[in-house]
Amino acid sequence: MKNLNSVFAAYLVAWGIFFVYYLTVARRAAALREELEKLKNSLPRNK
Repeated sequence: MKNLNSVFAAYLVAWGIFFVYYLTVARRAAALREELEKLKNSLPRNK
């Protein structure tokens, strides 16, 4: 049973690391989208 607790703890830590990584990537992607939108809006319109 002691080994099972260790496996469960490792599983929880792995999922925790995954979610932190996911949130970091999502935040970076949102910042990139925002920057891209700013760049698009700063370009002159040719119509």
